[in-house]
Amino acid sequence: MLSTSEDRTKAVGDVINCLGEELIPGIRDELYPVTSSFGASAFFSLERAAAPYFGIKAYGVHMNGYVERGNQKYLWIGKRSKVKPTYPGKLDHLVAGGLPHGIPCGENLVKECERRSWHTKIYCQPMIRCFCLLRAKAVGAVSYSDIDGYRFKRDVLFCYDLELPDEFVPKNEDGEVESFKLVPVTHVANIIRSTQLFKENCNLVIIDFLFRHGYIKPEELGYLKLLQSLRSGDCT
Repeated sequence: MLSTSEDRTKAVGDVINCLGEELIPGIRDELYPVTSSFGASAFFSLERAAAPYFGIKAYGVHMNGYVERGNQKYLWIGKRSKVKPTYPGKLDHLVAGGLPHGIPCGENLVKECERRSWHTKIYCQPMIRCFCLLRAKAVGAVSYSDIDGYRFKRDVLFCYDLELPDEFVPKNEDGEVESFKLVPVTHVANIIRSTQLFKENCNLVIIDFLFRHGYIKPEELGYLKLLQSLRSGDCT
């Protein structure tokens, strides 16, 4: 009798371990909560890599790290490592990550900042934590669903903006990011419009940034349809 969340988590985990990397690639021993809605009690927790194979709704955090110079904004863009098991070589946000079980959004954002992108000569670890907690602004969420082979992704991404000082230069330490580049926002928009270089869900978060910062105006054809598409998934 699987009467507790812990019992159910263990039972499902045993099944995932039996399936193994051949059927569920990218297993990383990171648990996602299985809930009816965000913040609700978890029925059980599931290996992150397995979530889309079961159609489980997952949550994540994405941060637009930007610099303002004069009248122009620039976004820090990362390029994922070519040996990463998921979306190798794709363009990505400065900071992004899935939301594991039991970690609040803000704390997870700080964790991702410390892990991925903020090891610079300018900022020590305590400064990184304070800077991110105090300056990163929660600005909403986007949602989507996508079928890719045997995977049915149902994701909600909490969006953050962080204006960075001019002297900030990110450096990755965990090998997941090949490089970072500071790119004018208008150029980023053109990349999204005309290529498939970005990891797909990053497109939604950046387009949301473009709306909020006035780069996409109501006079443009398809304005409302594009705006609506940013929350096409189950945003609960």
